[in-house]
Amino acid sequence: MKKIPVHVNPYDKVHFGPSTVMTLHRFGIFDPDVARRVPTLSPFSGKLTAHLRFQGIPFEPVAEQGVGNAPRGKVPFITVDGVKVADSDLVVGFLKTAFPDPDAGLSDHQRAVGHLVQRTLEDHLYWIALIYEFYDQEGSDWFFEHAFGGMGPGLQGLRDDMEDRTYKQGIARYTPDEIVDKASKDLAAVAEILGENRYLLGTDRPTSFDAVVFGMTILVYQLREMHPRLTDYARSLPNLTQYIGNLLTEFFPDLDRDF
Repeated sequence: MKKIPVHVNPYDKVHFGPSTVMTLHRFGIFDPDVARRVPTLSPFSGKLTAHLRFQGIPFEPVAEQGVGNAPRGKVPFITVDGVKVADSDLVVGFLKTAFPDPDAGLSDHQRAVGHLVQRTLEDHLYWIALIYEFYDQEGSDWFFEHAFGGMGPGLQGLRDDMEDRTYKQGIARYTPDEIVDKASKDLAAVAEILGENRYLLGTDRPTSFDAVVFGMTILVYQLREMHPRLTDYARSLPNLTQYIGNLLTEFFPDLDRDF
């Protein structure tokens, strides 16, 4: 396998002034009806968008339809005066040093719980999201139609590549019932941790971990057309449903709630 040098984020070249507005590069949405319900069709782009909204950090979104402009071949990323910083998690970590850190007051236990929630959603539930985007025929057809306007030039290669990845990772080797069961357990675990809290870890304001939960689940809640059984289960969890609804109302008043 050809090894490509990893892009090293040039944090020392990024400077925020009083009038600096960063650019958030995230995947665009072809269908305006879908765009009125979700900020992006990428969970990681949704996570970074949510973090910026939750913390009141000004940004301008730019739609990317591919990864050719991305420093690590991954979207999202940010640019500040033309300087690129890649990877949603690394961007959030960097922003904590440039702006007030929303996680500064968390206890070690809260950080540990938040970390486990993040790993559950980003390293497990995310792969189930990829099933519906690239492997499940009905869900994938819906995704490509509304994300790109159909199977345009070059997109079949993307679909084939991501379909292959989900099979090699292993999630595509499960039956549809088993996949829904796996995702349901992830969502139920997050709902149990949330309890009656307004924000995930019982804080007065959202932390970076709330952005993770929002970004990784908002497509499930808002886009039932792509994964109806999974959406129906998520919406059956009253506290998690109220939590996501509250975040939509508070920080995304420009979006229409569909549940």
